[in-house]
Amino acid sequence: AFCSCVTQTPPQIRAVSLYLFYLSQMIRSGLVLIYTFQESNIIQNLIYYIERAYRIKDFGMWGQGRRDRPEEPELSASSIGITIAALNLCDGLNMFGEGCSHETVLFVDPDAVFRNVTILHS
Repeated sequence: AFCSCVTQTPPQIRAVSLYLFYLSQMIRSGLVLIYTFQESNIIQNLIYYIERAYRIKDFGMWGQGRRDRPEEPELSASSIGITIAALNLCDGLNMFGEGCSHETVLFVDPDAVFRNVTILHS
């Protein structure tokens, strides 16, 4: 039988942003955590993913949705805030460490950071 009651879970922007935040802090402190270009490309793709946090609704820090309809996600300041922090920390970070290949330097779109900051302050 076909079930039409499939629920969709919103993306966890906050969790990915928090992962990137801590990863970049550890790499900046001197830990070697990324060993291949493929791993570096995955991290860059995660950055492209979280850059759109300003328009992706989720359940926020407390796992609650809208006040009038708790089952519906909404834009949450906690997700956008940690995304801004992660994007600022990742910008220009060399995944292989300082002085290594320029091919593994992370790129963050400054316009995406500006859009997230604008939405957070509005």
